[in-house]
Amino acid sequence: MGTLVTFRTRDDQAVAKTEAILSRIGELYQQKVKAKEELPAALAQLAQAGESAVVLRAVVLWGTGQMEPHEVLALVEEYAAVAGVKTVGNRPFSDLR
Repeated sequence: MGTLVTFRTRDDQAVAKTEAILSRIGELYQQKVKAKEELPAALAQLAQAGESAVVLRAVVLWGTGQMEPHEVLALVEEYAAVAGVKTVGNRPFSDLR
């Protein structure tokens, strides 16, 4: 009448890989959320340091959607390091990446 189909069980390695991928997706999402929170403070700090051209470029890139907030924040942090601004946002440069 009917046919019983048995499915293979997942091996532990496949489960571990899936969990690792999901964990990485969560980390990347949190990175984006944190960047949205830190970017305004970083831009304000650069503006206070007199780097208005960089701030304007970052606002344009972020505002027009040409770059994601975490990409803009990374760009701003790199420029700040070159410009001599010690901290950007809510963390020192030693905590980056």
